[in-house]
Amino acid sequence: GEAEESFAQVFLDEIAADEIEGVFDQLRSYGPFTVTGYVEGPVDGGTTAQTEVTGRAGVRYVLIVSTDDDELIRGLFLRPAPELPAIGSFDDVASALAAAGDEGSYLVARVVGQECEPVGSLDPGVLRPVGSVFKLYVLAAVVHAVAEGTLAWTDTLTLTDDLKSLPTGTLQDEPAGTEVTVREAAGLMISISDNTATDLLIDALGREAVEAAVVRLGHSEPEVLSPFLTTREMFQLAFVDGARRAVWVRATGADPLTADAGASERQRAVLADLPGGPIAYDAGLLARPAWPAGLDWFATAEDVCRAHVALAQLSETEAGEPVREILSRNPGLQDASGLDYVAFKGGSAPGEIAGSWYVETADDRFVVVIQSASREGAAPGGAWLVSVAAQTLALVLG
Repeated sequence: GEAEESFAQVFLDEIAADEIEGVFDQLRSYGPFTVTGYVEGPVDGGTTAQTEVTGRAGVRYVLIVSTDDDELIRGLFLRPAPELPAIGSFDDVASALAAAGDEGSYLVARVVGQECEPVGSLDPGVLRPVGSVFKLYVLAAVVHAVAEGTLAWTDTLTLTDDLKSLPTGTLQDEPAGTEVTVREAAGLMISISDNTATDLLIDALGREAVEAAVVRLGHSEPEVLSPFLTTREMFQLAFVDGARRAVWVRATGADPLTADAGASERQRAVLADLPGGPIAYDAGLLARPAWPAGLDWFATAEDVCRAHVALAQLSETEAGEPVREILSRNPGLQDASGLDYVAFKGGSAPGEIAGSWYVETADDRFVVVIQSASREGAAPGGAWLVSVAAQTLALVLG
């Protein structure tokens, strides 16, 4: 009876209700489990969650659960997690990136004054997709607006159906009319990478204000982030409607990272034509990474390092006072002991993952940036990213 109340018919067609108890007895034999990572998103009329867990004797697994619109379980799968690379040198970081995807970059830099001085790196000046790491630029734009007096951390932002994005985050599940302050939205944007909170801030700031922040923070090629997309626009173009993805590609031109002079205006015209109202992923499009078509946010590892250093400087100003706390809510490391302070922002999408850490010790400051992207296959998971970052950081902390 419990099985029939919890599992969809498509699942029970494969495993009869009276057999499920035995399945769970088998799963329990691998535990007890400790959760170490979690990703959730809507897929094709339901939700799929991927949870990274550690079981008996430290064995790592990935647990994948999918539900339908009635919140009944339609898929349940436990498999061993891929091996994590062992990092004992900077050469090992490069090897891990080569094994993980088609393209990869990393940078470990000591912060001296306001400069990033490389300690170890691979292609740190090459533009790569960064996913939600772009939210660092939105946070900087908020600080500038507060300093200019056009926005206040206590100002109220109101959610509308046309501003609702898709997960990650939780704000998209709240009803239209829900209010949050600028500071609350910024906290959600960074700590749980809330996409709707991000778009509320971009809407309040104006697209051009964020584009100006990209320039101020020293992005090497700011034109690749102009027009600066909201997360909702990105999803509408990349993962909601295949026809719109094709329209964007035509507007962009042959090379999305070296677009011709008129591309930006053509792209803005495409954005102006996007509809309001609810949106949902197309499962088929999710299987096709969109970043090779220029649908993502792009930066070099050096760009990201400069952004972190600039935000650290802004956090020392009156307008930027909340920044230090906001960036440290989620350290992005399983063990941050021995570090006086950790600021983190990561990002991922089909075929890509990126992470960035600004850390302080009693004697030093470092930034670590890791980027991996694949044109066809999947990107490595969050456990891989955190493991590589922690081991890479250990190379310079000793």
